[in-house]
Amino acid sequence: MAQSRVLTGASMPILTARKREILKFIVSEHVQTASPVASSTVARSASLNASPATIRNEMVALEEEGLIRRPHVSSGGVPSDRGYRHFVGALDPEMTLRPAVAAQVDQDFAGVHAHVEEWVDSASEILAGLMDTLAFTTIPRTAPAPVKSVELLRLQELLVVVIVVLQEASVYKQVLNLDENVSDSAIEHARNRLNEAIVGIPVNNLAAHAGRVGDGLERQAFDSAVTALRKHHANSNMEKRFSGIGKLFQQPELLADPTMSQGAMWLIEDSVASSIFEDTRAARGSASVVIGEENVEEALKNYSVVFSNYGTLDTAEGMIGIIAPTRMEYGMAIPAVRYLASHLDRMTMMFYGG
Repeated sequence: MAQSRVLTGASMPILTARKREILKFIVSEHVQTASPVASSTVARSASLNASPATIRNEMVALEEEGLIRRPHVSSGGVPSDRGYRHFVGALDPEMTLRPAVAAQVDQDFAGVHAHVEEWVDSASEILAGLMDTLAFTTIPRTAPAPVKSVELLRLQELLVVVIVVLQEASVYKQVLNLDENVSDSAIEHARNRLNEAIVGIPVNNLAAHAGRVGDGLERQAFDSAVTALRKHHANSNMEKRFSGIGKLFQQPELLADPTMSQGAMWLIEDSVASSIFEDTRAARGSASVVIGEENVEEALKNYSVVFSNYGTLDTAEGMIGIIAPTRMEYGMAIPAVRYLASHLDRMTMMFYGG
C-alpha cells in the first residue's frame, strides 16, 4: 500500500475547517508565487465564502499558532515550517501521480538499458524534471554477507582481538580490552559459543540474535564484533547520483540568498551526507518528509527533503529523493518519489532478487 511517512515534531493544533482551507490556500499560493500571500488574495478564493475582515482575523490566529509568518509587518502571510508540516499531515496518504504523469514516467523508463547505473541515473533525471529541483539517488548497496567464522586471539594478558570473517572473504578486527585476566580455555570456549551462535547469520541481522549469546567474555566479544562491522558499514558510503543542480540554484530563495546554496553543496559534496537519512528509514513503498528545522543538519535547515528507500535490506538497497527550499509542492513530490522508488524496486528485484 502506497503511503507517505512524515516526521512529526510538536503536536499540531486542531484547526477549524475555515482555518484549514485558508492555510491550504496560503501554502498552495505561496508555492506557486514564492511571494507572501495577502489577505485580499485569500478572500478572493471562491471556496472560502468569507469577508476580508474575517480572513484577516483568521490569518492573525494562524500566525499566533505559528502556522504562518509575515516577513514584514505590512506583508501577507508565508507558511512556516510548522504550517507546511500541518499541510503535509492533511494530505491524502494514498495520493498518487496523475495518470498522464505516471504514463510519461513509464515511457521514459521503457528506453533504459539493463544496467543498474543507468536505472539510477534515469530515475534522478526524471524526478528532477518532474519537480524542477535537485534529485538524488544512490547506487544500491548489496546486503552484507553472512558470518563465516569468528576467532578470538590473545594479544596480551588483558587484550584479545576479535576477528570476524564473512563468507565473501572480508575480514574485520576489533581489539577487546578485558577487565580481568581469563584463561586460554575460557577464550576457546567463548570462541566456540560465538561460532555456534552467529555463523551463517547476515551481519545486518546480528543484533537481533544477541539473545543467543551468553554473558562475560562471550558477550564482550559479540559486542566487539558488532562494533567492528558497524564501523565498516558506516565507512562504506553509498555512491550518490544527482540531477537538477542548476534547477535548485535557480529557485527564488537561493537567488535572493546565495548563502542557502551551502546546504545543497554540502549534500552534494560530502561523502557521508546521505547517512543523515538512515535513521529515518521508511517502510517499503512509503516516503519520508523532513521539513526545514526538522533536519538534524544545520546546513539543511532551510530545505525540505522527500525521500524513500528502495530495494530490501536482505538483497540490495538504495535511496531516492529530492531536496528543495521548504516552499515545495509536497502534493506532487511525495507520490513522485514513491513512484520512482517503485521503478527502482523492480530494478533491484531484476538484478538482485527479493
